Amino acid sequence: MKLLLIFLLCLSPWLHAVDVMPLLERAERARASGRNGEARETLLRAEKLAVDEEVRQKVRQSLGEVNMLMLRSRHPQAESDWVTVRAGDTLGRIASRHGTTVELLRASNGLTGDNIRQGQRLKVIQKPFTVHVDKANNELTVRLDGRFFKSYRVSTGEGGNTPVGEFRITDRIVHPDWWHPEHGRRIPYGHPDHRIGTHWLGWDRKGFGIHGTDEPDRLGESVSLGCVRMHNDDVEELHMLVPSGTKVIVTD
Repeated sequence: MKLLLIFLLCLSPWLHAVDVMPLLERAERARASGRNGEARETLLRAEKLAVDEEVRQKVRQSLGEVNMLMLRSRHPQAESDWVTVRAGDTLGRIASRHGTTVELLRASNGLTGDNIRQGQRLKVIQKPFTVHVDKANNELTVRLDGRFFKSYRVSTGEGGNTPVGEFRITDRIVHPDWWHPEHGRRIPYGHPDHRIGTHWLGWDRKGFGIHGTDEPDRLGESVSLGCVRMHNDDVEELHMLVPSGTKVIVTD
């Protein structure tokens, strides 16, 4: 009996890895037919079952793409609700009231500007995003209402000097200035010596945050002065997703 149990435990990861492939295929068929909600739920099951890291990353990539497709459409989803624009409302007021961002309101409702009208119904994400930074793998994972949403390759601090713990996003800045760490000189966005890319998401730990980079070829390495670096396109997307107050959890 003991030998049988050991055999089954050894076999279990292999069985799970085999089980994932039909789920991937089913999700791709659903996605090709426009059934993104079905594709998403199928991929979430596959993500939990995947044991092989290569397969798991493939599942996560597909899941991230489907999640973004759903988010950038007016298709309802479990984490969203319909909100009716009230007299005197602006996108900023609605975003503040519901704990989201103006950028995400625009993306989810096909808006190209800030004009809205009383009585208009808007799709609004009501559940919180959280950001998880894995220093060991230089990976940043976004979760929505506790479930995997999307992952990104990042760079973290050289010598492990990105702080570990739980933080909150306090500053969301587009085209940020950069203060040189050695002499403290302010370097404006667009200057040739500017190093932190297009967006800044500062934490409640002074001097640390998430930002873009002028060295995208070094993403995946531990080379920063302590901040988390992302590709500029990726940090722009993250900036759209997460409002001030979003929880950031950093682990070794």
